[in-house]
Amino acid sequence: MLIGFLNCSWRIEKYDLRSNSWSTVGALTSRRLQFGAAVVDDKLYVVGGRDGLKTLNIVECYDFKTKSWTAMPSMSTHRHGLGVGVLGGPLYAVGGHDGWTYLSAVERWDSTTRLWSYVAPLNTQRSTAAVAVLNDRLYAVGGRDGSSCLRSVECFDPHRNKWTFCAPMSIRRGGAGVGVINNYLFALGGHDAPILNPGVSRFECVERYDPRTDTWTLVAPMKIGRDAIGVGILGDRLIAVGGYNGQLYLKIVEAYDPQTNEWEELQELEDGRAGMCVVVVKNGF
Repeated sequence: MLIGFLNCSWRIEKYDLRSNSWSTVGALTSRRLQFGAAVVDDKLYVVGGRDGLKTLNIVECYDFKTKSWTAMPSMSTHRHGLGVGVLGGPLYAVGGHDGWTYLSAVERWDSTTRLWSYVAPLNTQRSTAAVAVLNDRLYAVGGRDGSSCLRSVECFDPHRNKWTFCAPMSIRRGGAGVGVINNYLFALGGHDAPILNPGVSRFECVERYDPRTDTWTLVAPMKIGRDAIGVGILGDRLIAVGGYNGQLYLKIVEAYDPQTNEWEELQELEDGRAGMCVVVVKNGF
């Protein structure tokens, strides 16, 4: 099951693959946007973000069985626009913005000790970078460094506690979505800087990264150029949810089949959404 946390909204929505339908299944404890979310030990963690007034360091955990929220220890750094990934058990909070500065700081959450600790920082300050895990490595893809959007990609090795640059993407992407399937990393959509420019480009193009050759390849584009996309994996397909096209928050949901290199439209969201987080819950609820 795929859960979308909606931009500056209370609601949690679930997508049912069998019925090709969305339904509301819960709510956040408060409005929040530009946060990170991930599943750890079959529980959902919501990390950082903004409440409309201030940047947050708070962390909350949702138990699918009891349908209840628990406050967890806060991060050391307040951050919104962060990326979140789960690598080998621990959860990582990557980059972001603290309300004043673009961040390179990275923190790791250990659910056993219930402690946050700093690990090696990124080589480049990044907010709205996309984060994914592939082959026991954590990837930070694109984002913004305060002056422009980025083509660059970094890879974190937890055993060496070190970030290393990988091959850059073909274009600069801030606010892109990423997903991993069949040992490839896919980067979807995004925008180019400056974001306040009304003529800013939003992309429908999609690139695939092969870690074996350290190369990017263009694949079939999405139907609509957009950023702030939610991305999840269902079965053997990559799901792109909502986003923003420069004028509208979008309802569109598309599924990419890497075998056919084709996109298919699925059931739309009830309302247009952008900036949501999407996670897959394997055991359902």
